[in-house]
Amino acid sequence: MNIYIYGLGAIGSNLLMQLIKKYPSTSFYGIDYDKVEERNINTQAYFLNHIGIPKAQAILPAIGTKMRKFQYKPLVRKIVGSEDILSILEETNAGKDYLLIDCFDNTESRKLFDIFNYNILHIGFSPQYAAEILWQEHYSAPQNLPEGQNDICVLSEAIPFINFVVSLACLTVSDFIDNGKKSNYLITNKTKIITL
Repeated sequence: MNIYIYGLGAIGSNLLMQLIKKYPSTSFYGIDYDKVEERNINTQAYFLNHIGIPKAQAILPAIGTKMRKFQYKPLVRKIVGSEDILSILEETNAGKDYLLIDCFDNTESRKLFDIFNYNILHIGFSPQYAAEILWQEHYSAPQNLPEGQNDICVLSEAIPFINFVVSLACLTVSDFIDNGKKSNYLITNKTKIITL
């Protein structure tokens, strides 16, 4: 199976680190155009010496500090349309055995997956709930954050909450890979889990 993680921020980078340890023989692709900034260090899987390096590339040595053998290809790509997602699948010969994981942190990018209906998992923060882990058939992109509302990643409780969401997402992906089960979760700001 090929696993594609779109967006290597707080959720995507940490999820990749967990999944690649659990499935070292699986082919992983990390897709992100952004570079590591100092403000990313606390909540994302990067280190100070990664500042200024594209996230998709910077995570490679981070993985290498934990594992000797793994299959990961960085793709420093700006995804502006659904055709960009399709071209990556074609370029990497994805075939039919793949999983797309949307960890984008903005509504416009998350809507680009609307044309797909096959094995797409959306993981992210939402103004309606604190976080969501939803398969495509249960998903609709959330609205943008209201003007003046802080992104959850800058809040003091961000790190444990991000780790909680990432761990639940890792279990969700594992359950799909190992058992073919698609579980869906909404997580409220009081860390109440709603199963769909």
